[in-house]
Amino acid sequence: MLKIIFFKVLAPLCLKKSNKRDEKYKAEKLTGVYHLLLLAALAKSEIRFHYLKRKGLERALMILLFCFIALQVQSQLLAPLKIGEKLPAAILNMSFPVVGNVYQSGDSIKLSQYKGKIILLDFWATWCTNCIYKFPVLEELQQKYRTDLVVVLVATKRNKDTAERIKGVIDGTKAPYRPSNLFTIYNDTLLYKLFPHSFLPHYAWIGIDGTLKLLSSMEMLTPATIVALLPKSSLTPQKP
Repeated sequence: MLKIIFFKVLAPLCLKKSNKRDEKYKAEKLTGVYHLLLLAALAKSEIRFHYLKRKGLERALMILLFCFIALQVQSQLLAPLKIGEKLPAAILNMSFPVVGNVYQSGDSIKLSQYKGKIILLDFWATWCTNCIYKFPVLEELQQKYRTDLVVVLVATKRNKDTAERIKGVIDGTKAPYRPSNLFTIYNDTLLYKLFPHSFLPHYAWIGIDGTLKLLSSMEMLTPATIVALLPKSSLTPQKP
């Protein structure tokens, strides 16, 4: 009788209790596994985060270093040029946008293409009538000494001239309606730093050896100035 009661009543109760303990154990075991997996994932993420953080810092430091070096190089290149100093090679080989270039195709020039010639940089602005009225004098000098002299007009960005306005003045379609065969660099920021000035027009004379020979006003726009800058072998002016 007792056996019957145990197997029919107590045994199922013990089995159910045992099953509940097993399920609870399995659940706790699974929870522990999930917890370990979660910890492992977090640890991996933290390692990855610190790695990316370190790489990001390294990249930021490299960028700062390159910027510092670039600023140092730029400050050296753009220091105001003194009489007798050479125009930096980086400036000679830089492409400058131009308007009104009738001497060659393309919308840019490099000063290095005029190696062996006197380069006369004429800093001007569209609102400077004195500058524009001197263009015929410059054209005459360039024609007379065309194998030894090139005139390069320079319109700096600080003058706030638009390319359209500059082109109109050079073409003669805008006031003062005096067309010119000269061409001009525009939106310049580099040459101005090499040849800083407060008044217009301002002229920088670069000798055939690439050194700055003279900074002048319009009174020096004479054949005598060019002759003084030329070697003795080139003193005979070209016939028109």
